Amino acid sequence: MEPSSFSQPADEVACTDLICEIYKQFLPSGQPAPEVNAETSLFGANALLDSAALVSLLVEVEQRINDAVGTEILIADDRAMSQTRSPFRTIGTLAEYVVTLLSEDE
Repeated sequence: MEPSSFSQPADEVACTDLICEIYKQFLPSGQPAPEVNAETSLFGANALLDSAALVSLLVEVEQRINDAVGTEILIADDRAMSQTRSPFRTIGTLAEYVVTLLSEDE
């Protein structure tokens, strides 16, 4: 995804697409590629990424979004970790959280 297709205020669909694209880069090799969408689990029993890959994914998402829209949001911070429902459950919940952060950063 080119930075020009990602605008501020962020579009949740564009954010989800970006996270899906990045997620696919961190999938273990040698396995058939699963369908990746907003419902894809990022951690837990159904997750395909190990903890190191999840951290790398979050760093990459943060960096790509900050580069695209010229912000300095932090995705994995105390606020994210202290929420009752983790924003890291699925690609969709992560996209929703990123959009929230970007709207607050305006």
